[in-house]
Amino acid sequence: MMVYAVGDDAVIIDCGLGFPNPWHHGIDLLIPDISALSELGLRLHAIVLTHGHEDHIGGLPFLLPQLKLPVYGTPTTLGLLEGKLEELHYKGDLRPLPELEPIAVGPLRIEAIPVTHSIMDAVSIAIETPRGYIVHTGDFKLDMAPLDGRTTALHRFASLGDAGVVLLASDSTNATRSGSSASERSVGPVLKQEIAGCRGKVVVTTFASNMFRIQQIIDAASANGRRVAFAGRSLERNSAIANRLGRLSIPSGIMVDIRQCKEIADHELLIIATGSQGEARAALARIAQNQFPGIRLGEGDLVLFSSSAIPGNERSIAGLFDHICRRGARIRHAGQAHLHVSGHGQGHELKTMMQLTRPRYFYPVHGEYRYLQEHRNLARQTGIPEERIIIAENGQSVVIDDRGIRHGKGFHAGAIFVDGQARDEVDTMVLRDRRTLAEEGLITASVIINANEGAVIGQPELTARGLLHQEVREEALEEARTKLLAHLEGLEREQLTDLEFLREDVRIWLRRWCKRALQKRPLVVAVVIGI
Repeated sequence: MMVYAVGDDAVIIDCGLGFPNPWHHGIDLLIPDISALSELGLRLHAIVLTHGHEDHIGGLPFLLPQLKLPVYGTPTTLGLLEGKLEELHYKGDLRPLPELEPIAVGPLRIEAIPVTHSIMDAVSIAIETPRGYIVHTGDFKLDMAPLDGRTTALHRFASLGDAGVVLLASDSTNATRSGSSASERSVGPVLKQEIAGCRGKVVVTTFASNMFRIQQIIDAASANGRRVAFAGRSLERNSAIANRLGRLSIPSGIMVDIRQCKEIADHELLIIATGSQGEARAALARIAQNQFPGIRLGEGDLVLFSSSAIPGNERSIAGLFDHICRRGARIRHAGQAHLHVSGHGQGHELKTMMQLTRPRYFYPVHGEYRYLQEHRNLARQTGIPEERIIIAENGQSVVIDDRGIRHGKGFHAGAIFVDGQARDEVDTMVLRDRRTLAEEGLITASVIINANEGAVIGQPELTARGLLHQEVREEALEEARTKLLAHLEGLEREQLTDLEFLREDVRIWLRRWCKRALQKRPLVVAVVIGI
């Protein structure tokens, strides 16, 4: 999510989401914390989208009801967003974003420039300013032979360079890779060859938003006389959107409902499945564990991973490989054959973008810090002076004025944790408790008090979960019960009749006992009942 301002007038470019790390216990999604927007003193006029990947549009279903701004996007991007908004019964003010045709967004003039990427209808955004154009590339590559014939508009980037680009904010995802990325078209022949060598059923997994890849998988299946079924809701939804827009070419009679697969001979069947990153409940994970109705993997079957491993998912994918191998199926992945290409430009392509636009200032964006740094090195090699290059992290503003380019005021930037289908926001206290539960366990204390007499009834009950081995638990808890009872009996009558005080006192006592006796800091829950 980026905010670009000309004076006090501003637009937001993209509003994506992130996925949790292992220590984000029970968290499903991370979305931008937009609380700082109200403090920046800007007049926000719209949200402009570069493309429809989750990390660029996924935050909008949660944040658009708060922002209440019009959203501009290309047809595929708006189609994907519309489906997400419908799930929350929110319509939104969605407006078409024409390509190579400047439009007025409030007092600002904005233009969408076609680029190639691993999703249909991706664009860069050019914002006209009194100092020249700001060019925000979004995610891009320079694919000279895209499947849909829609190439990156190199001529327009060059003409913007002629007119004067004050700032180029460019995608840094593949800045550490030299050369150029391969064309998406190059994957098709390899898919066809791999499928031809299989005598059983074929399962292909890829990113559900990559309709270019889906098209090539369908074409390869057709060339090998196979019927095709989709396994996974996101695949079905995205392909339906692309089909409605006339962007998929599906041969008549080739598609079969996933529930009818058992009626198709294995050597005539190809399944496209979600779950290339090892997601536990995705279609491929269920197929790999024989949990998907009507589909069983076995000897002679082939699973193709037409995808790359997103950093952090390696362990999940390795576990998925093991499940597939236990079923007797064979695996082929991008490390063994040319089954995947990146949607992001590499070193030569990034330099070409700089050479076309010839920016006065350069701002590498979208990538880990080491990628931003490497992209800065590429800019130096292209001839952009060091003092005209800036790197900024989340929460840092960038200012361009008569003095040049520099860091401006800092602001609060972070993530909001989203939990479950209810779309609830989770604060850091809840996340801390979940982390404690996972790492240290839980211990509860139940105490019954005669509220009239200020006396303890019976002995405190202690229960531990995830804290102690069975053979240690009872002996340790019995010691704690005895000591807690002695502590309670030493309190004044006034304290024993104040149930709120007593609840906190029991909690603190038990927490200290755990730290002292067990060298642990479990989550402690105290229940005090007055009768």
